[in-house]
Amino acid sequence: MNLPLNALFMAPMVDLSHVAYRELVRGFGGCDLFYSEMLNSRIVPKEDLSTSAYLQWACLDDLIFQIVGNDFSAMQAAIKRLDALHPRGIDINMGCSLKKIRAHGWGASLMTDPGVAKVLVSGFRKATDGPLSVKMRIGDTPDMAYLLGFASMLEACGVDFLVLHARTSKEGMSRRARWEYIAALKAHLSIPVIGNGGINGPGDVLEMFKKTGCDGVMIGRQAIVTPWIFRDTKALMAGEPAPVRPDIMGVTLDLISLLEKYFTPDIAWKRFKTAFTWLSKNLVYGHYLLKEINRLPNMDAAKGTIIKAFDDGMS
Repeated sequence: MNLPLNALFMAPMVDLSHVAYRELVRGFGGCDLFYSEMLNSRIVPKEDLSTSAYLQWACLDDLIFQIVGNDFSAMQAAIKRLDALHPRGIDINMGCSLKKIRAHGWGASLMTDPGVAKVLVSGFRKATDGPLSVKMRIGDTPDMAYLLGFASMLEACGVDFLVLHARTSKEGMSRRARWEYIAALKAHLSIPVIGNGGINGPGDVLEMFKKTGCDGVMIGRQAIVTPWIFRDTKALMAGEPAPVRPDIMGVTLDLISLLEKYFTPDIAWKRFKTAFTWLSKNLVYGHYLLKEINRLPNMDAAKGTIIKAFDDGMS
């Protein structure tokens, strides 16, 4: 797969990297490639595209669908269904460390059994002619030799690129990302390597490129907190002045409009509260507004509360 030079990715995030937030990011110039939310391979083959809260998009040219599971037949059927939509690519989740995902043997659990992972990926490579990638973590422990061997197996199976979240499965998001593992993976493989983890601003993106030599950088939570981070990163990479920070009230109301456009009222409301947990971090007293929002019954009440808060001088 030919990736743009110094490619920028938005990470897959449950209940966050949905079509509305992707469009919010796109409104600031977007990134090179977006990931969908993690899609359950058991559900995808039967999903009704007219009513699905997960399989929605405004653009497929820059969208990679990510699936999770470990049942070959279900995952192969899901890949064929998604491949027929002609996205930019399909990604296999081998990095999710949530207990409810690992309990099924999905996500990061696949990294503990290279034999199963090899059978799955080899079969999936035959199921699609489009780009196929894997997003993974270091492993359950910081074992460099194991990571490199596992990645070599994936490369031999025909994946087009790998995304490495540079923490172990047991660390979750709790410690410094181990960028040295990204650098080692890049030096070890001939396919592109995308680095993920520890990005808190545009400067970190440039630092990751410099320290690891990676082919792209994926941004997760910080892209939810500051959906303009890709715009600002592109400016920094081009040696241009930092763009003006956007008006947070305007960003918040834009997000509400997009949520209402793409989702039913109940799902839009649920997803707004999830997103505002992160977006409110831009505000000095955002935690107070967040508490107030979470006590409200619906989106209309939230709009009024947000507008009043900013009219009263919240920033």
